[in-house]
Amino acid sequence: MSILTALLLCLAAWSQAAFGHAVLVTTDPAAGAVLDRAPAEMRLQFNEPVGISTLALLGPDGRRLPLDKPQGEGAQVRIPLPPLSAQGTYLLTWRASSADGHPVGGTLDFALGTPSATPPVAGEATGPLWRAAAIWAGRLLALVCLIAACGAAVFRAAAPPARDDWVRRVIGVGLAALFLNLALHGLDLLDAPLGALAEADTWRAALATPYAGSLGLAALALAAAYRAQDTGRRLVLRLSAAGSLILLGLSVANSGHAGTAPPQWLSRPAIALHVMAAAAWLGALVPLARALRRHAGLQALARFSRWITPVVALLLISGLALAVLQLAAPSDLWRAPYGRVLSAKLTLVLALLALAAGNRWRLTAPTLSGDPDAARRLARSIRVEVVLAVLILGVVSLWRFTPPPRSLDAAPAAAGHHMNSGVKSPLALSNDQVLAWIRRSADGSEWTIELATPEGKPLAAQALTVMLDNPSAGVEPLRREAVHRPDGAWQLRLPPLPDVGFWQLSLDILIDDFDRITLRAALVL
Repeated sequence: MSILTALLLCLAAWSQAAFGHAVLVTTDPAAGAVLDRAPAEMRLQFNEPVGISTLALLGPDGRRLPLDKPQGEGAQVRIPLPPLSAQGTYLLTWRASSADGHPVGGTLDFALGTPSATPPVAGEATGPLWRAAAIWAGRLLALVCLIAACGAAVFRAAAPPARDDWVRRVIGVGLAALFLNLALHGLDLLDAPLGALAEADTWRAALATPYAGSLGLAALALAAAYRAQDTGRRLVLRLSAAGSLILLGLSVANSGHAGTAPPQWLSRPAIALHVMAAAAWLGALVPLARALRRHAGLQALARFSRWITPVVALLLISGLALAVLQLAAPSDLWRAPYGRVLSAKLTLVLALLALAAGNRWRLTAPTLSGDPDAARRLARSIRVEVVLAVLILGVVSLWRFTPPPRSLDAAPAAAGHHMNSGVKSPLALSNDQVLAWIRRSADGSEWTIELATPEGKPLAAQALTVMLDNPSAGVEPLRREAVHRPDGAWQLRLPPLPDVGFWQLSLDILIDDFDRITLRAALVL
């Protein structure tokens, strides 16, 4: 309990800055503007301070035009433009690090004179699939090492201390994984190839984000866990174990989706306590299984059984609080990518809880009474628990790519539907809540969208946002707010877009202050 009290005091004194996904609020010139004269600069106004990592300006002929470094500090970014003389549509693609450490990006368009009939074509992307897989693997490896090391430190402080050399090896691997994650974060921010690791800009971009601070706290957590394994003094051992847990909780709460959800006075302590409880439980499983093979194993099991119940209760309560904060509605558990990851995690957690309950009520008492067969069965069952724990951490690592439904800037994922362009016949998108028909003009610039209920009745909505992006062509998300016409349809204009394979289309429909519906598809223009 003293560990939890110390953590809460730290979090209460922590500045509650509004960290979250950065959102582009306004631009000058406005997106889609048709100008008589070329602007000298572009101004981007965000809802929070950002760090621009990449910029690219494509002219009407598709060539990249040189850009100077962006100017300004905080939430407003000024981008000096080179002299622009060619008439047509220009595309500005940007990528930035938001306050929660995750990269965000977008594409803005404006035209000089008359918009282009032929769209600018962006260059090829650098291969996001391999980078996404590497980011997932790096985060999983770091999580496994952090949970194992910090949990082993807590177990050693609460049980008869015994030195475990395997923990030191895990800590070494964990430090290497943290370094790997920093490198991958820099590549992701700049959307750069692997060879960019040799460039200083990659490391500067990574170190300038809150995620670098999270990795630093995680490294300190591993150092405290190492100290807990390296001392025989009871006071130093307990302080080191408590410090490793607190630093781990602060590391996760410092950046990421869960820690930045409003209200942060609840989300930050909740995610910190959730991770601390997970480490105290899951991280203690391996040393517990190893202790059962030693003479002092029964004493360690007896102590573990006394304190693990409130830890698991804290894990469940904090996890429930986080789920309520992140999900806009219960249906998000199967409709939103974030909710589907959460559902997979909950399924594995329920299996783990069922196994742990069986160990507690069927095998613990016989083992403590000296039954060798029960001890062997308990050790085997704990090993299965370890496997389930690793699977849970693997699922949790997927949240890096699935912003929660209540995030201000949730990135869409293509649903994989192959559809025609919507020029000769309307596109039809639907789920069990809404039907959407999309019609495009012959040149693709005018979009008309009609919304209806599944029964075919007109659907009233407060706002409709259309987003298109094409990672494979190096185009960041292009957003447009549709205008509601008197006849009930929605209308918007888009710049001419290149025919470069599948575009990811997202319709974000705001029904009211509490209900938001998103339709997604892959679209060939």
